[in-house]
Amino acid sequence: MSIENEDEAAKLADELAREMVASLDADMLSEAKAMGMATSVFAPQLETYRARFNERVSAEIAEKDLFGVAASRLLIETE
Repeated sequence: MSIENEDEAAKLADELAREMVASLDADMLSEAKAMGMATSVFAPQLETYRARFNERVSAEIAEKDLFGVAASRLLIETE
């Protein structure tokens, strides 16, 4: 059963985005953020986790790219 509730999907997107960021090399992430290239550098990981998200949500929710927004926010923000 796929998630059709947008609030639930947003929570899942945030959880998966945090899991993805936690799995990344911290030094590499810091450098990529400093250069403003984190989303490009970690594109393969983004796509892997986006696929995990999309498998668990309805097609309508997947189209909203909630995971992309959550992941980008974490990859762009600086501490």
